[in-house]
Amino acid sequence: MTGFFSILFFESGWDVRSFLDYGLSALKHRGGSLNLVCWRQNDRVACEKYENSEPQNLSHSGVALATRVDSRKVSEQVVSRDRLALVFDRPSKYSDEVADIVEKAFTSTKPYEDLAKHLSVFRDVDIPTFTAISPREEVVVWRSNTGLTPLAIGGYGFDMVVASTESSVIEVLDADIRKHLLPGEGLYLTRKRVKLFNSEPSSKCRLCLFELLYTARHDSIVDGVCAYEFRKKLGEKLGKYLESRVDVVIGVPETALPYAVGLSHSTGTPLEFGFVNTAREARSMLREGVRDKLIAVHLKLNPIRRVFEGKSVAIVDDSMVTGSTLKTVAQLLRYRIGVRELHVFIASPKLVDTCPYDVVALDPGTLISAYLDDSSIEKYLDVDSLHWLRDEDIDSVADFFRVRLCATCFGRDAVGESR
Repeated sequence: MTGFFSILFFESGWDVRSFLDYGLSALKHRGGSLNLVCWRQNDRVACEKYENSEPQNLSHSGVALATRVDSRKVSEQVVSRDRLALVFDRPSKYSDEVADIVEKAFTSTKPYEDLAKHLSVFRDVDIPTFTAISPREEVVVWRSNTGLTPLAIGGYGFDMVVASTESSVIEVLDADIRKHLLPGEGLYLTRKRVKLFNSEPSSKCRLCLFELLYTARHDSIVDGVCAYEFRKKLGEKLGKYLESRVDVVIGVPETALPYAVGLSHSTGTPLEFGFVNTAREARSMLREGVRDKLIAVHLKLNPIRRVFEGKSVAIVDDSMVTGSTLKTVAQLLRYRIGVRELHVFIASPKLVDTCPYDVVALDPGTLISAYLDDSSIEKYLDVDSLHWLRDEDIDSVADFFRVRLCATCFGRDAVGESR
């Protein structure tokens, strides 16, 4: 799952490039290797790669969208035509079909009604969340009927509307979050018209658990839930699995820090800052190749020696996919630094299956917990103990925040309840 945002200015004269620069910077953590922007250029929509404020001729367009995509899947996520540009937040085999519906709606006198009608046909089909723009400076944003991925709407006074798959983008652009769209909800925007429309939501609406576990920034609000608070609460649940005294709690940067805070608070164990990150956007799980993943791990895991030397350490991570990150950590700390003991805490249940919706790219053949028991994983990682959150822990936290979550990759249909 990557991310996008779209902008509509209600007055002319704004320089859109600075908004694109900052917004794309706020999406880097979601993965993808290619920045792509689309904007109105005279009587058509243009789409181009975007680096270093290029291309120049988009300066004063009143409408634009931007996305970070996996360079290998551009054709499955982006539809670019003269009369329309449409971007999904993940690959879809229905991309052209949905683009046809939106393009036709743009020619209608009541496009929001047409969109509601025709998107309702996909009620129980997994159509990803998307945004689209036209050369008439129209914007459409729509959240998937299944609700697997979020979509937030924000405003900058009466000057601009911004919609994004990540609420932190809205705040980085100094706008205010106005609404979190529900599954099947959409918004049609022009300078003179703002219309909310509803298509039929799926009978199984669930937010992807990975959005709150890993993908969203710590400062993001996801369907009204603060990602940081959700993660901290899961970290507190880890405290009951601490079976022996440890000297210090460390989060494996940077996504695991809130979990480490929770574990520290619930056990009274000191929390320390353990690693220095050389490449701030090097999120190894979202890298596209094995070599890139390994480089990313080493760039983000340079240890602070005095924090670890001779100590018993609790290492907290948000999830374990292949185990390569934690194995690297264990080798660094045991053989270069000299820790006394290493105890690993994973702030999620075991990943045992791929994602059928392509929200998270998981290769089932590399999921370590699908093939090895805990004892074998401990030996592979070279750690003294290994602890996972259990299903009941996730259920408890999901119920506390009143969210219903898809957990298929964790071997379950859903967790939590909608209220």
